Amino acid sequence: MIGDLAKGQDKSNIVLIEDSSDYLGRGVLCSFISSLAERVDEVHIVCYDGRSRDIKSHIDVSRCKIYDGHSDILNWNNTPSLNATIDLIPFLIEKNNIHGNKKIAVVIDSLSQLILYRSASYTCQVIHKLAYTQCLGCEVEQVVCLLHEDLHDHMTSSLVEHTASTIIKMKKPSTDQHTHGCDVFHKKISGKITQISENFSLTDNFEIKDVKEVSTVISLQSSADDSQVDPAANLTFNLTLTDKEKKARSQVKLPYTYDQQRQEDTLSKSVGEGKIFYQPDEIDDFDEEDPDDDLDI
Repeated sequence: MIGDLAKGQDKSNIVLIEDSSDYLGRGVLCSFISSLAERVDEVHIVCYDGRSRDIKSHIDVSRCKIYDGHSDILNWNNTPSLNATIDLIPFLIEKNNIHGNKKIAVVIDSLSQLILYRSASYTCQVIHKLAYTQCLGCEVEQVVCLLHEDLHDHMTSSLVEHTASTIIKMKKPSTDQHTHGCDVFHKKISGKITQISENFSLTDNFEIKDVKEVSTVISLQSSADDSQVDPAANLTFNLTLTDKEKKARSQVKLPYTYDQQRQEDTLSKSVGEGKIFYQPDEIDDFDEEDPDDDLDI
């Protein structure tokens, strides 16, 4: 799964890579960058993390544009370079001549800086707008983000995860034959949701190889099994009818329907002539006494 996602064989609009100080995810991020550089016209790499400034020394960045947003992240030097106080989307539009014929990708390393210096809601709005609204004036193939999960509380992480279509959580591999492990939560366009745990290794060129599936949980948003559930099952009373009871029910004449005799009586009326008749039901209770007899009127 993770290999297909990195190569673009499984489409995903927003990929969120969650790592920690124990299990780093920048290698997987570089794997996505290398693959995107082969599939799109431009890869725009936004570096809010100090360590991400060295990313160009690890991969071929000939088709990448890198923006240093960490050197003056709070704009204390009052420079026009990228920082956390500048809105990212207008900055990318201003710095690039992006037209509709281009296909690009945006990589953000890392979202943690935006969340810490701005807010989680602002960060989610930015990545959602980048991925779905063509706000940059062209098609964005994919938005890939790194998040340092151990820097945020559970509510913040959950908010960002809700925005992503794919979540890759780095963890310890379950075998010594692999260098990395991860849990992948992937929402496909068809509505199918896949949760899978995998072990894998990274080469020096950040190629994902030797992927080994550990466990898989696959579910559908609307499965056939759910539609076949009998709501009348396991009740203390009976809501179903036998064939005999269904036949008897179908033969009951409802009071608001016309039987053959009533239809004939209605159609036999001459033009301009009308009759009103009343046929009491058997359960009607007629009282011949005057209901007002006890009143002095």
